Amino acid sequence: MSSGTEIKVECKLFRTGYCRQLEKMARRDAPLRPASFYSLAALIRHPEEGLILFDTGYSAHFFRETSRLPYLLYRWAVPVVFRKEEALAEQLKALGISPGEIRHIFLSHFHGDHIGGVRDFPEASILCSREAYDHIREMRGLRAVRNGFVPGLLPPDFDKRVQFIEDKERFPFRERYGVFDPVFDCFGDGSLLAVRLSGHAPGQYGLFFVDEERGPTLLCADATWSLEALRRQVEPHPLTFAVMGGRREFRRSFLQLTEFHRLNPSVRIFPSHCPEAAALAEGVKG
Repeated sequence: MSSGTEIKVECKLFRTGYCRQLEKMARRDAPLRPASFYSLAALIRHPEEGLILFDTGYSAHFFRETSRLPYLLYRWAVPVVFRKEEALAEQLKALGISPGEIRHIFLSHFHGDHIGGVRDFPEASILCSREAYDHIREMRGLRAVRNGFVPGLLPPDFDKRVQFIEDKERFPFRERYGVFDPVFDCFGDGSLLAVRLSGHAPGQYGLFFVDEERGPTLLCADATWSLEALRRQVEPHPLTFAVMGGRREFRRSFLQLTEFHRLNPSVRIFPSHCPEAAALAEGVKG
């Protein structure tokens, strides 16, 4: 059995703006005070597949698409702080990487803070969960807003560019790491493994790989909002579940993640809105 560790990749995290919300909403034992939840995206350099994005964060597209009702309600509910130079495409350009050099985009799920910059990378193939896409593909108006989805953020040729995680070969991840099934091998070489973490949104997936610098790494998307919550095994406030996927499935993924962390303490875990992860991010600061 391939261990999934033979091929190493290089990963850089990027901050793409942040939203303001009560800290207690993300961790029910936290203080009742405002906090900044950064929206992180990642650039992965694969030795054969080239440049790959894990999510795309916020961008100017998000603000255009949420400038009118009903999608303006999204922005009212989750106030966003963003500067145009924080867009992932702009940060990559500052590093000498053009949008056309991005070959693949892995979308963990379809909330606006994760798909906001997809339109900036028109030549990339898109890898996502069929379960996740089927859940939102027909949503419009208030129903979309309630599910954190802004349809205009997806490019018109999305269906021509998309590949589905569930069509990839399954990988026996649990045999090696003790937790998680199903897990899919994105490129058939064991280098990037899609880990099902549904709950925050239906069909949410994280991405596991071995980073050249940090070693085994899991980008866990929104399966937890912080490493502190994971370490303390504290779930979000009950009110949070009113605006996301099913509580039962979230809890199942969260408990699996805490067990994974217990069994594999050397694996670096990066939630997409974690302040500890944001502190390690590249590019624009402040």
